[in-house]
Amino acid sequence: MKKHQAQAKKVNQTFSIPIEVSNELHVYVKHREMSQFVSDAIKKELEAKKNQLRQEYADMKTDPAQREVMKDWESTIGDGIDANEW
Repeated sequence: MKKHQAQAKKVNQTFSIPIEVSNELHVYVKHREMSQFVSDAIKKELEAKKNQLRQEYADMKTDPAQREVMKDWESTIGDGIDANEW
C-alpha cells in the first residue's frame, strides 16, 4: 500500500526581498526546496512573534499603570489566538 501524505492547501504569494537575501537563498537552498524553506522560516518567525506578544501581554498584566490601557483591549485579545494558549 502506498502511503499518501495529506497535502495542505497552498497559495502562491509574491514578496519583494532584498537582492542580497535572494542571492543567498539561491546559493544555499535548492530550487525545489525554496518554498518549504521560506514557509518554515515564516512559521518560525510567526511563532517567535506570538511568544513575544504573549510575554508583553503577561508583563502588562503585572504593571498597574497598564491595567487601564488593557481594559480597552480585553475584547480583542482572543482574536486569532486559541483561547487555551492564554
